[in-house]
Order: sequence, then C-alpha cells, then structure tokens
Amino acid sequence: MAGTPTRCGYCGRQTVTRAGHCPSCGQRKHPPKTMDPPKPPGVWSVIGAQVTAAVVTLLLLITAIVIGSQILLFLAILVLCAIAVIFVVANGMP
Repeated sequence: MAGTPTRCGYCGRQTVTRAGHCPSCGQRKHPPKTMDPPKPPGVWSVIGAQVTAAVVTLLLLITAIVIGSQILLFLAILVLCAIAVIFVVANGMP
C-alpha cells in the first residue's frame, strides 16, 4: 500500500513514503511493525514463582523443626497451606 500515509518518526507528519524517505523532512521511514501474537509462556515461567515459594517455605519448615521454634513452624505451615490454595485456585481443579 504505497499510497497510504504513515506517520514520520522524526517530524511527526502523516506523509506518503517516497523511496523509503519522508518527503517532508527527508529522514528514512521504517515500515510499520507487524502485530505478531505473543509467544505462549513456558511451563516453568508459569509455575516458577509458586515452586520457589514452596521451596523457601519448606526450608523454613525444616529450619523451624531443627531449632525447635513453634512460631516459625506455625508460620511455615500457614504459608505452605496458602501456597497450596493459591496453586489450586490459579490452575483450577477440574
């Protein structure tokens, strides 16, 4: 579509490109970018944050057991349950 006016990135005018240049300012005009659909996210990028949170919580749980802290143990169990609920809600149970 050579006769379609496009916006020049330098002068901002809507002009018809001639030989790849803006006739108003003489700067090179690049063709418009195509709208390609985004790539689907990978499996690890989708559940990566949840797995990381679960691993950190399990480490906290083990640390609480080793040092004998009931408060840390209680907090780790609460966080682990919250992560499980978030995982089920985010992925939807059939």
